[in-house]
Amino acid sequence: MALWDRFIPSADKDEKRAKELWDSAIKYFDGKLYNRALKDLQEAIGLNRAFLQEAIELMQVFSNQGSDEQAMSVGFALLKMQPDNAELMNKLGNSLRKLHSYSKAKKLYTMALKIKPKYVEARYNLAASSFRITTSDNELVSQTRAVEAYTKPRRYDFQGDRVGFYPLDNQTLDQEEPGKGKEEEDAGEDSMAADRAEYMESLIADLKRDLEVEPNSWAAQYNLGLMYDLAGKGDDAIEHLRASTALEPQNRMSNNNLGVALMVHKQDFESAEGVLLKNLEQYPFDRTTVLNLGVLYSQQNKGFQKLKYYVYLGDLLAKSLGEFETETAEAYAKDLYERRKYLEAIPMFENMALEKQEAFWYEKLAVMYFNQKKEDKVVSTYKRLLKLVPDHEEAKKKLIDLANDYEKQAREKIEKGSRSHAISLMLKAAKIVETPERWVELAQLYEDEGEEILAQNALRRWKQLSAPDAAEAGAKTAEHPRA
Repeated sequence: MALWDRFIPSADKDEKRAKELWDSAIKYFDGKLYNRALKDLQEAIGLNRAFLQEAIELMQVFSNQGSDEQAMSVGFALLKMQPDNAELMNKLGNSLRKLHSYSKAKKLYTMALKIKPKYVEARYNLAASSFRITTSDNELVSQTRAVEAYTKPRRYDFQGDRVGFYPLDNQTLDQEEPGKGKEEEDAGEDSMAADRAEYMESLIADLKRDLEVEPNSWAAQYNLGLMYDLAGKGDDAIEHLRASTALEPQNRMSNNNLGVALMVHKQDFESAEGVLLKNLEQYPFDRTTVLNLGVLYSQQNKGFQKLKYYVYLGDLLAKSLGEFETETAEAYAKDLYERRKYLEAIPMFENMALEKQEAFWYEKLAVMYFNQKKEDKVVSTYKRLLKLVPDHEEAKKKLIDLANDYEKQAREKIEKGSRSHAISLMLKAAKIVETPERWVELAQLYEDEGEEILAQNALRRWKQLSAPDAAEAGAKTAEHPRA
């Protein structure tokens, strides 16, 4: 201990040491050396509790920047000090979901709800974890509540030559037009019901003739089953919808409508659930089936099951601008792209990329992100495209060209003696297209700047990317990696 330190009050020394530890922790976080960072962070908070609030804010900053790995590390350290903090559990769960650790996120939301049973955001976030949704808190609650007004089951329309054959009463969220007075409605109700019944019978007769002409036609069985359903003839509806599913077992429309008929006419919730869940397993983005599962669980008063499916529906519809039909959403998205309405088009293209798994959607996403000068998004989109189509030449070339350009700029900065700028540029190149050479170059640059931790990190990555014997060679080159 220095002589001068003996005259400094203990409280001041603790505060000074806490600040040193805090600064050290931040540096370790930047270097992704989390164990060291967390040790210093906890010691800093132990010496000065004021750093506890700063740590919570740091966690939020990391999360907002997309650095969810760092946010998660801070969160777990804080949770050890505040094991009953429901809000912290919720925030940590959100970071875990962004890292696709959905099981761990579920556990944290469940713990938060045990501490705070009426914690609305945690409840919605828990529901979102079941469908691997990363949207959280207020945004998630808002988009879910926007679709909870859908309370009726939804059916797919007539097919083949009978498209639009009879208008379906599929519920929408559009505001209803002002209706007639009750007395006027009652006066015409009986005559309208009689006319409707007669009209229904004529349509059923037409569809029966279709089936007689083509007895093995999926569309004929499906259309007749749908018409019986709309006419309130449940047994006939189920018979023909089952026949249509026998002809095309994987058809999402007939399976969906069969599930609805079982639910509406027979109250056979178990069978309806089985049909709809199997349909969703085969078509995980089918918004109509998702809605019907929400309605099904609502009718059985299964509150959390209902919430799960409405949360999922809200997320799907938010990404397709409210469109239920994939084909309609697809056409709408392409139209927005052609009109260069990129802000509106991007969420729809992101959803279509997942739903359709076609290169087209990623290719156009990259173009839109490039036009918006969102380089990180351009890079991540091309990388996702390469996962889907590994030999996609354009995506490979774009990434290589971008990485090479950053490396060239970095070398120019090195020649001018601007190592800090060179590090930033070389790091970008390495993140776009990793090579052992780039990481070993970064290790030397970090060492020249006195950044020992970051130099060690870069060398570790170099070893991982190099040949199997690089670990042995690494010991010899740790001090002079350029040699």
